[in-house]
Formats: sequence, structure tokens, C-alpha cells
Amino acid sequence: MDREYFNGLYERTKESVHRYIAAKCFCLDDIDDIYQDVWLSVFGALSKRPNPPPNEEAYVLLIAKRQLGRYYSLAAKLKNLFSTDRVPAAGDIPDSMNVEDELVGRELIDEIGRLVRSRPLTSQKIFYLHYSKGMTTKELAQLLEMKETTVKKHLYSTLGEIRRLYERRERS
Repeated sequence: MDREYFNGLYERTKESVHRYIAAKCFCLDDIDDIYQDVWLSVFGALSKRPNPPPNEEAYVLLIAKRQLGRYYSLAAKLKNLFSTDRVPAAGDIPDSMNVEDELVGRELIDEIGRLVRSRPLTSQKIFYLHYSKGMTTKELAQLLEMKETTVKKHLYSTLGEIRRLYERRERS
């Protein structure tokens, strides 16, 4: 397998692989790790093949499915499901900004993050894929194998919670 073929395969399938992992993972924080593991496995598997796979996307998604299975054990599923804390790095605050405004903004972002992570996993995935990957509700419904109205319900319910959180903060 040559490098050019692998790079082309990556470009042709990266979005569908990322969406698949995001839809099937048990914690959104795991997506990047699993994604990287998938591509390492794909590279290793292709190195052993004399010819390219006939259906590239199906081949890569099968590896992604297997990698998800390896990544999660029962204990990891339970632990990752309830992971909520994010600690900002010491150098995250730019010198040119008002530190107080920046801290208030970070607090709100962290609160919103905790709120989203406290929602059901399906709602977390829908929120992430919609706002991070720009997927439409129709695309999400197909990917997650549910009705579009259900996707909208999860999305709008989460947005409603965020709006109420923001309104409470503005009043105080």
C-alpha cells in the first residue's frame, strides 16, 4: 500500500468515520482517541493487504466498529458515561482580554458543558454532531436510526435547558 492511496482513502472516508464513531461512542470525550485508533488500525490492516478493499468505506467502518468494541469495556462504559469535569489550562486566558469577563465567560461555557454532559447520551450525541459537525436533523435521524421529530425533540430540549441556564445567570 502506498502513502498516496492511504491519504486518498482517509480524505474520502474521514467524515463518515468520524460521524459513525460519534454516533456509537459512549462518551463524546472519547471520539478523538477512537478516531486516531481507527486510522492506525486501518493503516496496519491495509499494509497487510495485497490489493485495496473493494468497498473502502465499508472496510474502514468495519474497522471502526471493531475499534469501538475494543475501546470500551463494561467498566470503561460506566466510568466514561459520568465524566463531567473540564479543568482549563493555566495559560488559557489571553493577556489582551479582560480577565474578569473571560472568567465569567469560561464559567458559563463550563456550566453549559456540564449541562450538556448531564443530558441523556443520545441528546449529547445529537448536540455534538449538530453543532460540531454541522449535521442536519435529517442526517442525524438517518445516522442514529430514529425519527427526525425525535432528533428535534432531543436538540430543542437541550437548547431549552441552556436557554434557561443562561436566563438564570443573567438575572443573578
